[in-house]
Amino acid sequence: MKRLLTILTITLLAGCASNPTVPENTITPILTHIGGQSLGDTTSLYWYTSQQNRPVKLAERVMAGDYGYYLSDYRWREGKLREIKREGKQLDEQTLKPFTLHVRYDTRGSAVFQRYNVGDEVIPLTNVELAQLREEAQRGIDAVRAQRRDDQSLIQGYWRQGTFYRCGDDKQLEVTFSPALPDYALQQYNAMQQQGYMMVTGKVRRNALTASELLMLNNTQPACLGAPVLLD
Repeated sequence: MKRLLTILTITLLAGCASNPTVPENTITPILTHIGGQSLGDTTSLYWYTSQQNRPVKLAERVMAGDYGYYLSDYRWREGKLREIKREGKQLDEQTLKPFTLHVRYDTRGSAVFQRYNVGDEVIPLTNVELAQLREEAQRGIDAVRAQRRDDQSLIQGYWRQGTFYRCGDDKQLEVTFSPALPDYALQQYNAMQQQGYMMVTGKVRRNALTASELLMLNNTQPACLGAPVLLD
């Protein structure tokens, strides 16, 4: 069997954000930043919540086309990763199979609970795979932090008759791409402007959106994507 953590560097399903569990003493603000990136055929979306520059929560959607997709929910306590939950579908023996994964760590970082199900099978995770989960969490945090330093964020919305409306507040934005889209993407982009869904990373100034990367463009997405919530 091909293992989840080796075949998916690689989410789609409706989800909605909720307030993460944080310490009761919230003198310093709790901040959430949203980012995303595409590497090859894999698109990853991140909702990162921090306090005093320490991670509190990371929600993740990863889409990898024919290889499947997954949703992840990571939680930290006092700056230490304490719990991960993930679900989705992965390619196994030429078939997409549902899977779930749940890991809890103690204060020293040892995995005190783990459960990984693929279809009807329960499979133990190796130390290498457990370490890879930590690396994936850090990779998501690093991606969001880097985009935040550049004043970039994840922006999604819908085209209607040549006008782009941002998700959340339905604000109309004039869209430009810097760098410019390659010809193959530009043709699809132009075709979607009458009616279609778009997700990019970029920055908004007043009524102008300067997009740096096109992450998703289609006319089949039924609703804006929110942060998955897998942990109570």
